[in-house]
Amino acid sequence: MNLPRFPYPVWSAAFRKACAGLFLLFALPVSAQTLQLVTEEWPGLINDTPQGPSGVLWEISRDVIESMGYDLTLEFVPWKRAQRLVLMNERDGIIGIGLTAKRETMFRFPGEALLVSETAVYTTQEQTFEYEDLDSLKGMRVGVSPGYTYSSEIKAATHFKQVDMPSIDSGLQMLLLGRIDAMLANRYVVGIQAERLGVADRIKASEKPVSGGPVYLAFSPETSEEFLEAFSSALERYKNAEN
Repeated sequence: MNLPRFPYPVWSAAFRKACAGLFLLFALPVSAQTLQLVTEEWPGLINDTPQGPSGVLWEISRDVIESMGYDLTLEFVPWKRAQRLVLMNERDGIIGIGLTAKRETMFRFPGEALLVSETAVYTTQEQTFEYEDLDSLKGMRVGVSPGYTYSSEIKAATHFKQVDMPSIDSGLQMLLLGRIDAMLANRYVVGIQAERLGVADRIKASEKPVSGGPVYLAFSPETSEEFLEAFSSALERYKNAEN
């Protein structure tokens, strides 16, 4: 795991039980004690599988909320719809959202982020390329994902050719076949997918990130300040559980 800045221990059932009820004195964001969360699938970080949700973003969210004494459900929907449902208080929270000035006025963000996400430049091991800044990509064919949110500088860049890659898997294949010179993708997600495909030893990531920032579980506008503080405290305890 290159992205996360802290370990992701899975709390034992006994630990969860000991923590359960600790925060029940605080107001619920909804009337029930089951929190209804939404997100869009982000392969490697949060996955929609036949066995149920998986991935580090789900594991952190689930363990922290259950430690607070709540049950939770997760629904996978398109990103715009996910935001709308939470904004209209039809769902309680959205997993995997970045903090912007506009979003801060729309949702209730806790003080603690789930993790720090980074976008890196991936090339083959044979290439001598070293990423310094966006200018260093000049003249290159660079794989980008249409469904991924890149910085405004990347979106506006014209000095390198942006080539759509339908998925991380297809991007890795394009890179190894020489159809693109590099790919921009989430450091953690590529690591997971490359290991799964057995090509981790054939690619390399830039040490310097292209962009990055904290990723949150944000809540609906009706969520109380007391709940946000309780969630932040529980999340901080989770991060420090094995330190």
